[in-house]
Amino acid sequence: MYSRDQVKTITDKIFNMSGADNIEVNFSSSERSGTRFANSSISANLVQFDQQLTITTHVGAKVGSSSTRDFSETSLKLTFDEAMTNGRGAPDRAAPAVLIGAQEYLPVDAALPSAKAFGPAERARMVRTSIDISKKMGTVGSGFIPKNHETTCEANTKGLFAFYEVADASFILTCRMPDGSGSGWAGITGIKDIGMINPVEITEVASKKALDSRKARALEPGRYTVILEPRANARFLSLMTGVFGGGGGAFMQGKKPGDKIFSDLFTLKSDIGNPILRQTTMLGDNTPAAPVTWLEKGVLRNLTGGPNSTSPKANVNMSLVMEGSDLTTADMIKQTKRGLLVTFFWYIRGVDNATLLNTGMTRDGLFLIENGEITMPVQNFRWNMSPLVGYNNVSLVGKPVPMSMGESYDGGNSALIPPVRIEDFYMTSISPAV
Repeated sequence: MYSRDQVKTITDKIFNMSGADNIEVNFSSSERSGTRFANSSISANLVQFDQQLTITTHVGAKVGSSSTRDFSETSLKLTFDEAMTNGRGAPDRAAPAVLIGAQEYLPVDAALPSAKAFGPAERARMVRTSIDISKKMGTVGSGFIPKNHETTCEANTKGLFAFYEVADASFILTCRMPDGSGSGWAGITGIKDIGMINPVEITEVASKKALDSRKARALEPGRYTVILEPRANARFLSLMTGVFGGGGGAFMQGKKPGDKIFSDLFTLKSDIGNPILRQTTMLGDNTPAAPVTWLEKGVLRNLTGGPNSTSPKANVNMSLVMEGSDLTTADMIKQTKRGLLVTFFWYIRGVDNATLLNTGMTRDGLFLIENGEITMPVQNFRWNMSPLVGYNNVSLVGKPVPMSMGESYDGGNSALIPPVRIEDFYMTSISPAV
């Protein structure tokens, strides 16, 4: 990866090339790597390095661009000349582009030394630890340990130098019984501090769920109190973040900041600058992002689009934090008279865009709670539920942890997500999944 000083040296060389009124540079370099293991053995070590630089020149109302992956002085000069040539052949724009100048961003350290150095040897040791524990507990582990290290920069001759470096990693594990009779999931995603990854604890949790989920009993479909663990809650929450962009269909029609729309226990923020998540403090137009509260105790505070937009300096997927408490999932179970503990949601698909009704299945550990204790494993359910309804029915929240909101685990969309207890969650039919 390239340091801030190295990138600055490259952009300065380009800006010293003559002939253009203004010059823009888009720079990126990245390492995407990971270790996969299945059936309690490493199946793949993957690594992909990439780098690219695009020069855009402005001469009057003409604009030209050219890109290169070679950052040598000769290549940079050839790329600049090509951008100028492309600009001369381009049609005039209606008006010259207006470039922004220098900006002040919130300081964040998104690339810690431990994450930048996190390589295949260290990942292999984590896999070895996990495999040893799963074998001892009688389960078979399959998992993924992805690492991302990225450097980006947008710079121009007006003084903009928007440099950002991030490094993060995850540990995702599914443990199953050798005969397929039980399955459990555990993991942590998108974290900057490698010390937060505890392969021992993750493997013990996933293995115990696999052991405990054997001989699951079928319950009648219906409406249940559910405790969604952080991964399930993250996927459920991801279904509704678009409402803060002025969407949300009929539900959001006429809604404005100050309206009470969700449970008192639901507070959602873009906590720009928080010390845990990988994040950027720059918006898409390279202006500074700032912390934004979207919901406060169920009250709508900000929107990014539509007639009631309050134009906050962030988007809802930046450094997203759903506030919680100090309660662990075990604490929440003790406070639940009867309900279901949900580990994981799988195969979520939209049913009705107007109401955000979705359907999906539970997986990798579903358990009945009675009088504050887990009493038995439950056969998985298909569910139909809208997060617009679900987050109105929140009755308890736990401690937030870093968790990916998307289907994949290496897309840079982790948020701080707590377990939540939701009332009247609709389980529609029994699912044969384990």
